[in-house]
Amino acid sequence: MPQPYHPPLKRDLSLQPFSRDHFMGLKAANGLIQTAEADHAGRSAAAAYFHQCWDAEIADHFREEEQLLIPLMLDPEIAQMRAEHDSIRNLVAEGRRTGTQTPAPQWCARLGRELYDHIRWEERVLFGAIQNRATPLQLDQLAMATAEIEKRRPGLRIRGRGPRKDHAARTPKPR
Repeated sequence: MPQPYHPPLKRDLSLQPFSRDHFMGLKAANGLIQTAEADHAGRSAAAAYFHQCWDAEIADHFREEEQLLIPLMLDPEIAQMRAEHDSIRNLVAEGRRTGTQTPAPQWCARLGRELYDHIRWEERVLFGAIQNRATPLQLDQLAMATAEIEKRRPGLRIRGRGPRKDHAARTPKPR
């Protein structure tokens, strides 16, 4: 079934590094979902790719979101983020315990779906709420922190883009 069209979202520069991280997470999640009913080799390849992404970027991404975004979030958002991060971490730990050579179809489907849904919630709900609620100073401080993270992370990040001096030039206009 085709996914509904969602137009690109205008994201503040301070949140763009998190959105760029999500590309890798979505690719890994889709791989797990699509191969959940595949043969052992397909599931093993998808699980191996997921674990590679987890080790290279996703685990750090979760910690950085918790460190940098929670101060900008409301209690229900914090509870949801923590619950989803914990559930995904538990599934990763379960996958490590059972091994990735022949992951169960249910594990692949559940982990893929939870990661996919979590990323979509952050992109479609959480980031917009933070962007609309945070002060210019908070967004500037977040931009400086994410620029430093982006310099040292391997992954798919675009290098060399730091916070701009003119906040008005980088903040999308209210809707």
